[in-house]
Amino acid sequence: MSARRRVVLDTDLGSDVDDALALALLLGSPEVELLGVTTAYGDTELRARATSRLLQLAGVPGPGEPGGLPVRAGAGEPLSGAGVWWAGHEGTLLGDLSTAPTTAVSGPDDAADWVARTAARAPGEVDLLAIGPLTGVAVALRRHPRLSRDLRSLVVMGGRWDGGGGDGGGGDDGDGGDDGDGGDDAAEHNLRSDAVAAAEVLGCGAPTLVVGLEVTQQVHLSTADVERIAAAGPLGAVLAAQVHQWRELWGESWGVPHDPVTALLLCRPDLLELGPPGRAEVDGRGRSVHVPDPAGTVRVATGVDAAGAAAAVVERVLRGCART
Repeated sequence: MSARRRVVLDTDLGSDVDDALALALLLGSPEVELLGVTTAYGDTELRARATSRLLQLAGVPGPGEPGGLPVRAGAGEPLSGAGVWWAGHEGTLLGDLSTAPTTAVSGPDDAADWVARTAARAPGEVDLLAIGPLTGVAVALRRHPRLSRDLRSLVVMGGRWDGGGGDGGGGDDGDGGDDGDGGDDAAEHNLRSDAVAAAEVLGCGAPTLVVGLEVTQQVHLSTADVERIAAAGPLGAVLAAQVHQWRELWGESWGVPHDPVTALLLCRPDLLELGPPGRAEVDGRGRSVHVPDPAGTVRVATGVDAAGAAAAVVERVLRGCART
């Protein structure tokens, strides 16, 4: 098995900027081979086109180009029947997304089938990094139960595992507060956006690593960090603009890179601490608890080197932006 991690990214890119930062981090991590991107939750075609545009800005061949990175639109409607939370600013800083590669949202199969087939071609070698609501992953598992056995690991940003609540703020992947999608202070956005999918995915039996809010909230990027990213070429300029847009939208000082911190498990796992194996339980409102069990397949992050993680995120995002 190669030491280089072969990664598929499943994302709701287009809402909170941290999904785009996680994409840049993966592009800038020599330990990672990004195999492709799938989008989930809401207008997944728009999210796929936004992803393709960011790849263009990074100088990475996208869908339809020789050697291009696959980008597939996945399931949009939550399995729970909950309404889709949509901030209304998705894609507004990326120009006319109708000109993004159309193969981003078409192809011989959809995201769920593509993920399963990619993992089946190399059993035990593909890591699935899920940093949005888990709708698309659940659909893939329903259609292809073997996926849980084919994956090397499933890495998830989601939940709050210390029993605490949020502080009332807003936002996708944010701090657990009510952000307009019917959640509450005890549930995190990704899990509560589709609690049915979350329960199915976290109980599927795949080797699973989860990073929750109580860990990601320990890591902060400074204004100086954002300025460095802004100066890092076309992709960096767009990422920094999205950071500022997010600040203005919520009237808060943005600085928590939830998704990039989770992605560090695939390239700098030494920066995070993991608890013992166990079972993950998710209720109908998306509230989560981890039950230790030696036979369990889910491990939850319990700590992070906050300064080291922030430095690693910035370093790798800058490297991803410099690919042009």
